[in-house]
Amino acid sequence: MATNHDISQGTYRKLEHLLEVCDTPGRALILTQDSPDPDALASAAALKELLHAKLRKQADIGYGGTFSRAENRAMVRLLRIKAGHVEPARVDDYGLVCLVDTQPYSGINALPPSRQADVVIDHHRLPVRRSWSARHADVRPGYGANTSILYEYVEAAGLPLGSDLATAMFYGIQSDTQDLGRESSAADVYAYRELFLIADKKKLAKIHRAPVPAEYFRTLSESLANVVVAGTTVVSCIQTCHSTEMIAEVADLLLRLEGMTAAVCYGVCGDKIYLSVRTSSPAGNAALKMLRVIRGIGTGGGHRMMAGGQVPLGDDPEGRLALVQERLLRVFAPGKPVVRLSPRGETGNCPQEG
Repeated sequence: MATNHDISQGTYRKLEHLLEVCDTPGRALILTQDSPDPDALASAAALKELLHAKLRKQADIGYGGTFSRAENRAMVRLLRIKAGHVEPARVDDYGLVCLVDTQPYSGINALPPSRQADVVIDHHRLPVRRSWSARHADVRPGYGANTSILYEYVEAAGLPLGSDLATAMFYGIQSDTQDLGRESSAADVYAYRELFLIADKKKLAKIHRAPVPAEYFRTLSESLANVVVAGTTVVSCIQTCHSTEMIAEVADLLLRLEGMTAAVCYGVCGDKIYLSVRTSSPAGNAALKMLRVIRGIGTGGGHRMMAGGQVPLGDDPEGRLALVQERLLRVFAPGKPVVRLSPRGETGNCPQEG
């Protein structure tokens, strides 16, 4: 921990209120989004350690879906983060429920609509109409990583960080801000710098280079075969996706295409269409455009340079997929001709050239 950083009185007050709210009998549940990314996992691990150190309170980290991205699985294994699947029906077994890196009614976590979260610590923008309340709510859309908020709590608490937790928190900030290159704030820069000093560089290297299964390359090949360009927007469709995380990974990759200012990847996973958007500039306002795409048919949110959404397939999967395709092109590339990147690419249910 740094000793020359001035911690604001507001941070101390937030920490005091958080601990006051959490000082209740019984075990706590720390919920992330259904498919937690490194930022969510690091945030949950930090809050769990904080509750144990200051209140001797035991907590479980839970998520409603699955996560299969190789880097995320390596992170959990190498940094010994205990997290497990939890059904919405089990949430009421806990006396205290905390949400990190997600909010109530977002549609991407296991919190039942009938249950109020006690604690919400998040950094995403969501539509105003999705109003909710929590005994302790700390939402900071100006932060590039949710982990940076937790770092402030940890620092205010004077909590010494072990190597594994410091590595997890550093990786959470690194991945969500792309090494401070995407929507990072002064708080992200500070936490990143301090955590880097104590992060385990060898474990970080193993996480970054985690082995991937053959299915990863099959899905990647399909996604690249279905790429189309419309103006300065590149779009890819994964017709049958076994991992929602792959959709975000492809969007990140496609934004590197020369001349593009926005990248969109979407695909069908189970009974829903998942969407992921990345832009090269805050002016792209990914979150606002995503909300326009899914308005009235799904849920989603995010930041100015990255956003995600999900749309139930319902009784007419083909019609719903066609509607999502039409809205994506209308919102992100209005009036632009669609050109297939690969002349011999697949088509299926993906956008057609024209």
